Amino acid sequence: MASITKNMRYLGMVLCVGGVLGGASTASAATTLRLAHTFNPGEASYELFAKLPGLVEERTDGEVRIQVFPSEQLGSEVQLLQQASNGSVDIAVPGYSGASTLVPALEISNAPFMFQSWDEARHILEGDAYQPIFDELDEQYGLQPLAKSWYWGWRNFTFKGADVQSLEDMAGLKIRVPESPAWVEMINAFGASATPIPFSEVYLALQQGTVDGQENPIPTIYARKFFEVQDQLVMSRHMLQSQVVLINSNRFDSLDSDQQETLKDIMAELADENYTMQSAREEEMLQEMKDSGLIDVVDDIDRTPFEQAAQSAYDNLTSRWGEEHFQRVLDAVEGYRQQH
Repeated sequence: MASITKNMRYLGMVLCVGGVLGGASTASAATTLRLAHTFNPGEASYELFAKLPGLVEERTDGEVRIQVFPSEQLGSEVQLLQQASNGSVDIAVPGYSGASTLVPALEISNAPFMFQSWDEARHILEGDAYQPIFDELDEQYGLQPLAKSWYWGWRNFTFKGADVQSLEDMAGLKIRVPESPAWVEMINAFGASATPIPFSEVYLALQQGTVDGQENPIPTIYARKFFEVQDQLVMSRHMLQSQVVLINSNRFDSLDSDQQETLKDIMAELADENYTMQSAREEEMLQEMKDSGLIDVVDDIDRTPFEQAAQSAYDNLTSRWGEEHFQRVLDAVEGYRQQH
């Protein structure tokens, strides 16, 4: 009987110590996710991702933590995508054009004149039409979206030494574009000459007259001070730029379901806040550029001829994107417009 009692006490001590050690282990076993992005101080997205760690730690009771590496600290957009795919970072925030270096069909959202409003774009990106494209991204590269629609802005043209009031005025102009097929095909369809130049070299190329113009959203034109070396801003709104927040699928699957939902909920809230901040700043930045006297703004360009010309770009890009993907998105856009 005494030996049984002794053994019971020993077992109790083991369980007690195990419980203490187990508790200590659990308390220190927070999951840390590494998020890397390309945004710079002064940009809305930079500010929002700076407050993300506090939100995640608070709502997961410290079980999940976020470490943020901003401003291309860990590499360019495409490099960060590759790192997220191989797991050396956990979360990346590329534009859809950057993400299309992995799955070309992701670029469909950047097609010229694809969307008429941000609500329409969100409906398509977050709905059934885009899901097979995200499935392909997950299957081939182990990445899935935490936020599918992160507003950046409508792209517009700037020029120097050219008065562009119509599509015909684009003829022969050299326009800087990203190194992406959708942009090259679009500019060529407009009768101009597409000139791919790395983003870091755009200001110098404009200043030196290497190209006659470029196109970007208002926040980019403002933040990168392109308006200092251009004399005309044409509000063509020819393309909508959006980012996508992607997480390594293995890392996401390692979280429990509550943590996964919390992370997605926070990203959805920040995406909404980003749209509010970014669209308000667009108006302020545009007004400030007008007031500077450095650049003339053309607000009333006839966009219809540009939109019609862009159709030929679609013809050349469909094989890249996949006809089935492209047609499914077009059908979804048409269905949305019929209901609205």
